[in-house]
Amino acid sequence: MQRSSQKNSRIYEDFDSPEEALERLIWMYEDRLKALCPTMLNVNYSLDDLKRFIDQHNECCVLVLDLRLNAYISHDAAWIKSSIHAHLQRLLLKSKGPNIAVSQ
Repeated sequence: MQRSSQKNSRIYEDFDSPEEALERLIWMYEDRLKALCPTMLNVNYSLDDLKRFIDQHNECCVLVLDLRLNAYISHDAAWIKSSIHAHLQRLLLKSKGPNIAVSQ
């Protein structure tokens, strides 16, 4: 992730799975919301809000190891946003049952 046009604003993190990376991005957004609204006990946001957060960064990508190729495949912000949506949908289905959907 690159937070500004300055190359030294880049951060790199290593995760065991793409899902862990997606969870970290969600956590980063929630942490930012908490910093902006420190007196609020609960902060609500939409999937579109989270997508805008991702778009605010100069660069946001995920490298995923493809064992068949024995190489890392780069995925851009569009892939990240789509994957976060699918990830949240899976979490919701797991917690609420099959008749629940996450809307965009």
